[in-house]
Amino acid sequence: MIQELFNKIIAQLPKRQRDIVSQRFGVSGAKQKTLATLGMKYGITRERVRQIESAAIKNVAQAAREERVLVDAFEKACAYLQTNGGTRRADILPGELEAILKDSSLTPEYIELLFAVFKKPSLFVENRAMHALWYLDAESLKRNKDVVKKFSQLLRGKKEELIERGQFHKIFAQATRQGRMKDHVALNYLSNAKQFAVNPFGDFGLSMWPEIVPKTIRDKSYLILKKGKAPMHFRAIAHAIDTVGFDAKRAHPQTVHNELIKDRRFVLVGRGLYSLREFGIVPGTTREILRHILKKNGPLPLDAVVQLVGQQRVLKHNTIVLNLQNKKYFKRNTQGMYHIA
Repeated sequence: MIQELFNKIIAQLPKRQRDIVSQRFGVSGAKQKTLATLGMKYGITRERVRQIESAAIKNVAQAAREERVLVDAFEKACAYLQTNGGTRRADILPGELEAILKDSSLTPEYIELLFAVFKKPSLFVENRAMHALWYLDAESLKRNKDVVKKFSQLLRGKKEELIERGQFHKIFAQATRQGRMKDHVALNYLSNAKQFAVNPFGDFGLSMWPEIVPKTIRDKSYLILKKGKAPMHFRAIAHAIDTVGFDAKRAHPQTVHNELIKDRRFVLVGRGLYSLREFGIVPGTTREILRHILKKNGPLPLDAVVQLVGQQRVLKHNTIVLNLQNKKYFKRNTQGMYHIA
């Protein structure tokens, strides 16, 4: 196994080299340490630690190139990266290589050592735009960044197509055809970038969109109601937020209720029940809803009024009838039709 082979090679190094290379990579039972920490431990400068590490890696490399298992592992890792466009996220690659090489001992630490010994691929350190990733060469990394930039520009202004109409596959296919790129390579490139994300409902988009990565209680509540497409009690909304698991933050029912009251996107449609204004729900009291319906449709029989109110509010039949009996605002003609007074 790869781990055993490396441990055997490291054990044959001079003591100082053995200790430093083990602690720099976190292998052979040692905990990973920084140059500065090791410098303080041995009473030497960071540069001297780096020099000892470099000498140790050189000695390990000489022995590793004689081990067919290690050479094969390196070549298969590079070949796998090549099939993915020359890059792969650092947190994903170890599990995939473990399956490819059929070696359960292949931890991220030993993968890093393997790549350091053979001097590629290189590690791109995580920043605000990209996850940490391994890349075969500078051209692969540049190509990854270029695809991310172009796709990010393409998605801007296409929120409705992606979230409302579910047209990701159509947009993605157009982009890959234009870039003459294989689908799995393009998807790999996008997964390396932090600009994109998939929400718990499977919608793909820009991570800056609140419908994709909702950060506030209001945005989480909005997404729950939008996907549910039916009125929900504020307690049910809080429970749904926790169940969906947007993040580790727990949604408290009273906090949810307070946020729903403050945001114009939400409309109270019953006792503690909320829906979205964008569904055509009109804000207002029961009397105001009745006036809106009768003004828009003209005189209506009671059954029709009840049916139309039911599209706007969750109310008891008697509540609607009692409001219609207020002669200051509503009247009933000789045909039994209700109209505005």
